[in-house]
Amino acid sequence: MKIVSWNCNGKFREKWQILFDTFPEADVYIVDECEDPAFYADAAFKKLFVNGFHVGTPDYFMKGIGVFSPKGHHLQRQKCKYVNPLMMLGYAPFKVNHQRVLAVWPHGKYVEEMLDFLVLNEALITKELVIIGDTNSNSLFNRQHPKSKNHDVMVSWLRQKGLVDAYHYQTSEEEGKETVPTFYQWRRENQPFHLDRAFVSPQLLRSFEVIPQEEHSHWLRYSDHIPIVLEI
Repeated sequence: MKIVSWNCNGKFREKWQILFDTFPEADVYIVDECEDPAFYADAAFKKLFVNGFHVGTPDYFMKGIGVFSPKGHHLQRQKCKYVNPLMMLGYAPFKVNHQRVLAVWPHGKYVEEMLDFLVLNEALITKELVIIGDTNSNSLFNRQHPKSKNHDVMVSWLRQKGLVDAYHYQTSEEEGKETVPTFYQWRRENQPFHLDRAFVSPQLLRSFEVIPQEEHSHWLRYSDHIPIVLEI
């Protein structure tokens, strides 16, 4: 199974074709900062969600998480707990066939919020789960968060649950010293960071990749993030 995740930086209704053209073989697409199709008349955009769903709130429909499978894989949303309504924008647990997946886009206090969600829903976090998306976190930002709620704490917590960061597991690079970025602040190529991740058990992991760096400038025309591809 191949899962493609991309933070589209909004207006996915104008960008979805480039994602499909680049990854026509994907089984599941996960799009962060995706608008709710219910608020738009575009028939082609709405059609994406015939076999999919959008997670957001009625008061904040411009951004959320879109999940869909044009190949017709069975998608089933799962219940979870939220600290507050805004947290609903950033976490979408679901099953694709029998595989459990948690799509993430923490947007409040970033890693602090994500840790709150993970701990609150600890029963869902097992080695059979795949977590993927824009985590908005990196060891480089540890000092911006309490020592008990920084990126390294989250990585360690997930490792204890049997989940490893797929990129680091493959490359053996240290946290905070990633050589392949997934995000460019303000779309400037001289401000790269690695923020988009997949956490998965080593037993499930087949491959993880980021779009080759020579293609990043092309993707920056559409978003400040680069797509990631997980195969399990």
